[in-house]
Amino acid sequence: MRRLVIRQTNRATLTAEQAERVVQGYAEAKVLNRDGRTMLVDFDPCAIDALRESLPGWLVVEEGPPLAVPDHCVHVKGRS
Repeated sequence: MRRLVIRQTNRATLTAEQAERVVQGYAEAKVLNRDGRTMLVDFDPCAIDALRESLPGWLVVEEGPPLAVPDHCVHVKGRS
């Protein structure tokens, strides 16, 4: 299984509810979270291309590894 991020674009022809039903129509799909126009999905890697074709106007990408966020806070050390 691969973790996918599915995001609605301005060119989407399906609503978020319709897109979720399309995803759930795949036997190996599991919607982990849906927040408005974005879904996090566990999905069969062999069917990703078919999913992309069935969701016109939706961005379907594999979730990458977490990125380290730099610490931009100023740390002041006391004098010794």
